[in-house]
Amino acid sequence: MAHNDGIIQDLPLIGPNVQMNHPLWPVVREAARRTVRLENLAIYADEQFGDSINQLSSKISDHIPQRTNFPEHVLSKANTIQVFETIEGINKLIIQIGMIEPDIDVCWVQMTKETGFSAVMESCLQLLDAGYPGCIGCDDSIQEGRWDERKFRNSLGKISK
Repeated sequence: MAHNDGIIQDLPLIGPNVQMNHPLWPVVREAARRTVRLENLAIYADEQFGDSINQLSSKISDHIPQRTNFPEHVLSKANTIQVFETIEGINKLIIQIGMIEPDIDVCWVQMTKETGFSAVMESCLQLLDAGYPGCIGCDDSIQEGRWDERKFRNSLGKISK
């Protein structure tokens, strides 16, 4: 079955799973990495996403037992899903899912909020099942490159639709 979300034409998807050959795969994976790795997160989303956010928190608890802080669901009726990280009492928008473009320093999953949220949650579960984030700071741990949102957004302009 072909999926057509207005961004990518006729790309086959298996459920909400954005496959590695999907042009938005890198940003979905980056959003998932941030969601799994970072603490003090608040996910602003409609009520319909609450169960999935609670399930993700439970899964993080199961896979990262030393963690004591989990993503919190904050009810919102916006046209986007926004993920904020709180650092020293200041909320910083780090992920936005939806068709409204945020500032360039925000990881933007440019999909409908339903499709994008499903893709990010699926990716979070895959990362957790694979043992991510693993041993951060260990001598043998692989250092991840820094995400370049500007470079990624520019690359989307070169994709023929």
